Amino acid sequence: MSPRTIVIGDLHGCYDEALELLAKVGATSSDRIIFAGDLVDRGPKRRECVELAMKYEAIQGNHEESHLQQRRRSDDRLSPDHLETRRALEPEHLDYFAKLPLYIRLPEYNAVVVHAGVMPHKPIESQDPYHLLHAQCIQPPEKKSYWPSKAPATHRFWTHHWKGPERVIFGHTVFDKPLVTEHAVGIDTGCVYGRSLTAVVLPSWELVSVPARQSYRGGKDVALFPVHGDVNVFS
Repeated sequence: MSPRTIVIGDLHGCYDEALELLAKVGATSSDRIIFAGDLVDRGPKRRECVELAMKYEAIQGNHEESHLQQRRRSDDRLSPDHLETRRALEPEHLDYFAKLPLYIRLPEYNAVVVHAGVMPHKPIESQDPYHLLHAQCIQPPEKKSYWPSKAPATHRFWTHHWKGPERVIFGHTVFDKPLVTEHAVGIDTGCVYGRSLTAVVLPSWELVSVPARQSYRGGKDVALFPVHGDVNVFS
């Protein structure tokens, strides 16, 4: 089998499902494995997820960004969830977060992996880190991004605006099933919320998922927001 590139959506501590997904796709030492950020918080095995990603490749997610921003904040100023992550990690793990790239180009597939999204009409190298880590509903050229549940009627999910040239593989936004368009593939299918963990396998662009073993975190039961056709996004 020729070497493949396997990009995996947000883990959020779902280590057991990550191992199951790697087994299901038949990952070998010749495959390139990339995690699309948000390794930590919410789920049960946060340290294990970080150390799994350290064996392969990953990009920084907004949750890694948050822990870097809060690195010198006292424990009593952290949310309970972030405090739990802090206690699971060592300084070396935070050093690792600081070195993670905000995107990984895959030129052989005319693709790029980012955590959240991009603004149209800007090359990847010129994207604002805020959009790479947080983008959802936008109205260019306005820079502000909104959660789908809080977006003004004038704002649309960023994938409506992005026309390439690269096809963007991303996580961050939890979909009820993978979002697949000509120029974007969204692979966060909410494992930590009891849904599934998804990978996209290149060059075939096959989508492979495993079900969550349980719901580790509630809160994704809000109204669905239409994104593309019959594909919905949880906000």
